[in-house]
Amino acid sequence: MIEKLPHYLYFVVMGIVVIGWLALILFPRQRWANFWFAGLIVPLILSLTYTYLLVTYWFQPPVATLTQFIELEGVYAMFANPGLLLVAWLNIIGMDLVVGSWMARKAAQIRMPYVYLLPCLVMTFVFAGVGFTLFTILTAIGKRWSEIAKFEAQPPTNTSPVAARPTAA
Repeated sequence: MIEKLPHYLYFVVMGIVVIGWLALILFPRQRWANFWFAGLIVPLILSLTYTYLLVTYWFQPPVATLTQFIELEGVYAMFANPGLLLVAWLNIIGMDLVVGSWMARKAAQIRMPYVYLLPCLVMTFVFAGVGFTLFTILTAIGKRWSEIAKFEAQPPTNTSPVAARPTAA
């Protein structure tokens, strides 16, 4: 059963990630979609599955070692293990969804029209680097990076000022 688990889980996690992307693409301005569901819940489910698979398959044949990350051939050999291949895929699809969620929140903050955001999200879903590049270009054309920087530089609002600490006597 353990040797077939990655094959079954692949379809389960792909279904989950597609639901996350559909929520994000259809409702990018809704907090429940861009923060809670696509930005937190689905990536957490993928991360928990990732952690389980990593622990379960790291010592399954072919056994992986950290030194395999040094060379591309080592990484290639590591992914001959279907469980670790799925771990890598979960890493990719999970982080793509986190990036897409971030882009949707930033687009809402700078009031980027949906017609510009939609191709960025679709491309991030399919080819993450292309989607993020498109988002950065469209944001730069609209001269909105300074606005994003302002949002990103906001101090936390739920903290109190640091209280003076008593000195030791």
